Amino acid sequence: MESQNLSRQRRERIDIIAAWSRSGILEERRRLLIEEQFTERVALMGSRFFVPLPLTYSDDLWYNTQVSFLLEAFDALPRRPDIAFDSVWKVLENTAHARFPHPPGGRPNITEALGHLSADPQLSGSVTEVLLGDVPSQTCGYLFKRLIAREPAESSGRALTRLSRGYGAGDVLPTEINAFLALVRSKYSAPDPDTARRGAMLLRRALTGESLDITGTRVGLSLPARFRILLSGLLFTARNERYHGESFSPFYSSAASIKTYTHPHYLFLTAYTLVHFVWAHSNHRYAPPLDAVEENAVVNLREARTLYAGHWTG
Repeated sequence: MESQNLSRQRRERIDIIAAWSRSGILEERRRLLIEEQFTERVALMGSRFFVPLPLTYSDDLWYNTQVSFLLEAFDALPRRPDIAFDSVWKVLENTAHARFPHPPGGRPNITEALGHLSADPQLSGSVTEVLLGDVPSQTCGYLFKRLIAREPAESSGRALTRLSRGYGAGDVLPTEINAFLALVRSKYSAPDPDTARRGAMLLRRALTGESLDITGTRVGLSLPARFRILLSGLLFTARNERYHGESFSPFYSSAASIKTYTHPHYLFLTAYTLVHFVWAHSNHRYAPPLDAVEENAVVNLREARTLYAGHWTG
């Protein structure tokens, strides 16, 4: 039965392109089953899906460029939170470069910019805690594969390298993160699905800041360490895999379900919130109030939890 479903899904993708080859791309394609189910769920739940934060008017060219990409992201919602994440990532990347510009004559390096952003003490605050306090299980499973099971090898290796690097003098986060990941691997190294599920749930508890007992060792992650994992381990890894075509487009997969939507939804929402969080700590006239950013994050996570219900953490 599984092989039949896989074959049908593969044929369906080809059939969509075949239909467009006759009618042209302006004809709306037939939606896949999971897309129909998701649209029905959004309507049934009466969901607002996502509520953007009101922005201040400004003639600043850089700011207006970023706003254009935010609008591009919103246009992809609610059907394609993965594409919305791609668009809002551009704003996060530009924001990181603006806060930590490269040296004169040097080339922009997003790995360095994000590393320094994750080490910024101003950003280890309540907004970050809100985001880390409600990570969906699908996202934790993704992190477990990349950071613990080390799958796929190339993408995982790049993520672990980023987390092992220091950004600036006195950066002790790599030591803390590496020690934690090594401890988790010592207990959850077996590749079977049940072990992976339990390991992913342990990562979820660690990201919330819970103190854990792993093989007799009491361990917990500081907020800066958790923030670095969120920014350089999760968001940047997901962005790279999508940008380089290393991961399957999620909703065209034969394994897609309502739960599949939770991961890109969280990626989008987290990147969006972090953009406004960094802006709130700037001195620009368009900077939003910090308390408004936190309230908006709470509202949007509540919207997501209500929409997905048990799919968020199940």
